[in-house]
Amino acid sequence: MSDRRSFLKKTAGFAAAAAGLTTCLPAQANDLSATKWDEEVDLLVIGSGFAGQSVAVNANRAGIKVTVLEKMQVIGGNSAINGGWFAVPRNPVQLAQGVTDDSPAELVKDQMIAARGMGNEAMLTRLAEMALPAYNMCLDAGVKFKKDFNIQVGGHNKARAVRLESGTGGGIITKLYEAGVREGVDYRLQHKVEDFIMDGDEILGVVVRKGYRFPEEDTGHLVNIRARKGVVMASGGFSRNMKLRSIVDPSLDPSLDCTNHLGATGEATLAAMTHGALPVHMNMIQTGHWGSPDEGGFGWSNALLSIGWHKGIAVNPTTGTRIMDERADRLTCSTAIMACRHKDGSPAYPLVFFNKNDHLGDSRVTRAVRDEMAWEFDSLELMAKKFNVPLKQLEATVKQWNGYVADKNDPDFSRKMDTAVKLAAPFVVSRVWPKVHYCMGGLKTDLDGRVINAKTLAPMKKFYAAGEATGGVHGHARLSSCACLEGLAIGFIIPNTIKADA
Repeated sequence: MSDRRSFLKKTAGFAAAAAGLTTCLPAQANDLSATKWDEEVDLLVIGSGFAGQSVAVNANRAGIKVTVLEKMQVIGGNSAINGGWFAVPRNPVQLAQGVTDDSPAELVKDQMIAARGMGNEAMLTRLAEMALPAYNMCLDAGVKFKKDFNIQVGGHNKARAVRLESGTGGGIITKLYEAGVREGVDYRLQHKVEDFIMDGDEILGVVVRKGYRFPEEDTGHLVNIRARKGVVMASGGFSRNMKLRSIVDPSLDPSLDCTNHLGATGEATLAAMTHGALPVHMNMIQTGHWGSPDEGGFGWSNALLSIGWHKGIAVNPTTGTRIMDERADRLTCSTAIMACRHKDGSPAYPLVFFNKNDHLGDSRVTRAVRDEMAWEFDSLELMAKKFNVPLKQLEATVKQWNGYVADKNDPDFSRKMDTAVKLAAPFVVSRVWPKVHYCMGGLKTDLDGRVINAKTLAPMKKFYAAGEATGGVHGHARLSSCACLEGLAIGFIIPNTIKADA
């Protein structure tokens, strides 16, 4: 709670997490006889991103009355500014394109390769099997996807990624929110969860700062809300918590920008840990290799690079040579990009470029050029002069690349060449540098979404977690287009778990 004992409990839990332990000291049970409940509800969902919205809508449709608590002034969290990519094996556009050999198992195979031995194959399988129902839920809610659009994105071996017409995850958030409101979900903004009220390892409710105005921590007032059927943690990751980031992963460059919204600070996760929730993989923090140093936050670089990674190449400006398989997974690409340095150790932002004439009128290009995070050049000479690239080597690299395209073989990095094209001026050029993007670590759950107790290694009672608030699912690297999948898919699983537990 907000007394000294609770503060010390939180400090102990944070210290345990900071030390990289796999267990935390569970808090003592609250004095329940002294607890005054200001309100009672059926199910509390903390967070209103993909996971929170999907759990809320599906639980409500299963006959469970849902109250969603969102600490920020707007709905959606990181999901609202997400790039809008959604991996859906056997989606209608994919089948119409003639890709008939895909399946949830194929997707999981790709995810496990990216996980580098640390992924939860059983959980990934459950989520992948719910991809198509989640996609259909979006369509039923009125979500608009780009017409006839389905491509292969980094780390995937099949073209299975659809994209929102709006280019951001807000296209899903808005429509699911509207569906939830129509169907009776109770959404409450500016409600920050301060603590959990427990009876042993059973969660009874939450302490909420009602009327909270981020980032003013003393705003609003505290109320106790009892949750008869349970609490679902869908509060997202902690990428904006610089102190926690530096504790769990000291190797992470603290100067890196972040794609997340400012409220992605993970206080609810830390509070859950003080009550015995088991954290896993907290040091596995992913960078998005499509970040641009020429714009802040998430930005438009993700959209522009959906062309560059397929149709162009990435070049080290200090050498004029390619640096990687441009279609590899995020961890592989981020590592290669951040290895590009000047002699003084400062970043040498790699250049990604492709043919301008192949994408005339494309909004991804016009928007990027308009916002000055991309440039157009009529020749390699002009590009080299602008970015101080060795011209002769740059010309040799492009000539070599065009030979690889003709041979349909990349002997340097074994890139898949089915989308590669020969490069010819004029070019569209952008600079890239990774940004902190996603936390693979969080609360450990069982396959049904129940949070695991650190002391007993058994599920806690009436306590569930979904989306980025969970840990141990993706291992070392989450594949592109799978955050949307995970958040929406788990919303089909947890309501069934809650009904079974009741």
